[in-house]
Amino acid sequence: MDVLSAMSVFARVVDLKSFSLAAAELGISSSSVSKQVSQLEQHVGAKLLQRTTRRLFITDVGAAYYEKCQTILEEVKEAENLVSQLQGKPRGVLRITCNMTFGQLQLSKAIPAFMEKYPDVQVDITLDDRAPDLVRDGFDMAIRIADPQLPDSSMIAREISKIPMYICATPRYLEKFGRPESAEALKEHNCLVFVYAANANHWTLERDGKRCTVQVNGDLKANNSLVVRESLLQHRGIANLADFVISRFVESGDLVQVFPDYQAEQLSIFAVYPDRKYTSPKVSSFIEFFREWLSVNHEKDLWAE
Repeated sequence: MDVLSAMSVFARVVDLKSFSLAAAELGISSSSVSKQVSQLEQHVGAKLLQRTTRRLFITDVGAAYYEKCQTILEEVKEAENLVSQLQGKPRGVLRITCNMTFGQLQLSKAIPAFMEKYPDVQVDITLDDRAPDLVRDGFDMAIRIADPQLPDSSMIAREISKIPMYICATPRYLEKFGRPESAEALKEHNCLVFVYAANANHWTLERDGKRCTVQVNGDLKANNSLVVRESLLQHRGIANLADFVISRFVESGDLVQVFPDYQAEQLSIFAVYPDRKYTSPKVSSFIEFFREWLSVNHEKDLWAE
């Protein structure tokens, strides 16, 4: 039995709370997962997991062993990163998690060019607006959009770009309901809310150094900004969305800025990765590549869909 491999399988079963999900992720059969866990239990001489037809429970011994496995597997990854760093060539599988819409509209465009430049790197992307546990979920890094301060001291968060946010509506909506003249006036309007946004239903306006933040409400809340955008385009209300989500509709005149004389609110794009002694070349290379890609394409006004 390969003890290290069995430890890795056991850890993924615990993380995912499922033999079948761990098997699917690892690309092996459920019977193979079960066999490796059983062999590991025999090797350590203790029951690590209790299985029923419906649920999976980790024993007290299993929980303690899991923590040690995590430490060992992390040390192995550090050693691999050190070797890669000394070799200096990006290689291997790069697992990235990213915000859903940003991943669809922006990251997806950058990935082919990155893979062309670094042919020894394979990319595995998961799009999810929920914040992941990078170590537990096995990701090398995350691309997250958040306020300029991203709280998580256990991770390195490197700002690689900024995204302006615009409060906008269709001309037809504003003709029917009037254009709000202040942040407070937004309370009288139907505001469509993207719930996973860092600013969610607290929108900020700034002009001449003065900032005003107002809590807004409306009849639509969604966990995907494209859903909000579609209702916005159907004249349903006012929304506060990222530039890359709405720019081409502003250019076409389908949407207009509600407060054109105010400074746009800025959110930050972060590259987030575990605080390890050695950062693998595949991670550092991608961060530098994507930072440059965002800079060039932003300047070219290619942030539209």
